[in-house]
Amino acid sequence: MVVLVKRFGQLGNRLFLFANLLANAAEYGYALANPSFARYAGFFAGPATGDFDGLPVRVPVLARPGPERLLAGLLGLVQRPVVFRGLQRLRSYLPAKGLPSLLYLPDAAATYDLRNPAYLAAARQQAVLLHGWCFRDRPSFRRHAARLRAIFALVPPHQAAVAAVLARCRRTAQVLVGVHVRRGDYATFANGQYYYDLPTYARQLAALLPQFPAGQRVEFLLCSDEGLDLSYFAGLPVHRPTGHFVEDLYALAGCDYVLGPPSSFSLWASFVGQVPLCHLHTPTQAVALADFAVYEDG
Repeated sequence: MVVLVKRFGQLGNRLFLFANLLANAAEYGYALANPSFARYAGFFAGPATGDFDGLPVRVPVLARPGPERLLAGLLGLVQRPVVFRGLQRLRSYLPAKGLPSLLYLPDAAATYDLRNPAYLAAARQQAVLLHGWCFRDRPSFRRHAARLRAIFALVPPHQAAVAAVLARCRRTAQVLVGVHVRRGDYATFANGQYYYDLPTYARQLAALLPQFPAGQRVEFLLCSDEGLDLSYFAGLPVHRPTGHFVEDLYALAGCDYVLGPPSSFSLWASFVGQVPLCHLHTPTQAVALADFAVYEDG
């Protein structure tokens, strides 16, 4: 059994990590628990109900609430890299039989391929504690893509809220472009490289409009992690979603195109909704419709 103990980043990062592990477990046949996803589990069909399409996968490590709370406290301790690495060093001096394996992946490390034979052998035969975020199995992710989309479908109340937003937009829009206006933590992430001001987004949208066929009604759904001054978008046909982060993510997934700075949030929207995406890598990037593509690589 594999247990992911590392909580990394926000929703997009955790979705991709869980989905890759889930696809790998489905492909190679081992049990998986992901307590690091507990904060978001209630939003998604599989994690909320515990029904992972018949796979031996769950969010909590144990089924019983009392022991689970105790174990959650212990897992909280091993969140700390220094603690986990200390346990890893201690583990190397102890007998192999009957004790869990510990696999530590530093945040700056290269991607770890979950198809590694040593990892798969351990996952099938004993408990394995994973600490890291860039664990990937892209071939299995692509092979199980439809299954992953079903497992991570929204639960009905949030699904209904997204449907209402999209229906409102579609009353006037023939083409709906979702725009991920990422602010918040991007002020400091990568030294603010992708923290674009609102006039930048407005210029990009204005430049995109003429690329669609004449007479086609193109409108924009602005999804952001902070309030927006819509006066910067004067003259552009824009809509706002509910503002709930999960609903905004799946509203983007229901658009015809998605545009925004590099982010796993918009990557997931592209994957789950199979909608073409273009990332803005610089504020002056010239965006063409040919630059949009569906993200499928996990």
